[in-house]
Amino acid sequence: MGKEQRQSLRAHSRLTASIKLHPTGEVGTALTKDISGSGVCLLTEQPIEVGTPVEVEVTLPDSEKPVRFLGQVMWSRAVGGADQRQPPAPGQPPMAAETGLRFVSVDPKDRTLLVQYAMLNALPS
Repeated sequence: MGKEQRQSLRAHSRLTASIKLHPTGEVGTALTKDISGSGVCLLTEQPIEVGTPVEVEVTLPDSEKPVRFLGQVMWSRAVGGADQRQPPAPGQPPMAAETGLRFVSVDPKDRTLLVQYAMLNALPS
């Protein structure tokens, strides 16, 4: 495996996120795979074109208000076949792609919440 290149701590998570793609305005649901103070990996229904701006809203555990941010797709790829995916949660569509976003615009308070969440729930190195 290649050497880890991320400079921010990231936390493994499975949080439901609402997404809106720009400029189409297409809306959908995704799950977070991991999250940090600089970006997020989302499990999405299908790959999203690199460079696409995406509005994301996610509620962190123990938070009353959702965290909102604008991200940009840095990479996106299909994962596994239908028989390899985990079954979706009730009421959720199947997630067949991983999509990496870097944060473009995040309210400073929301960024602080994301960094704290990542620090408290960081994956082992």
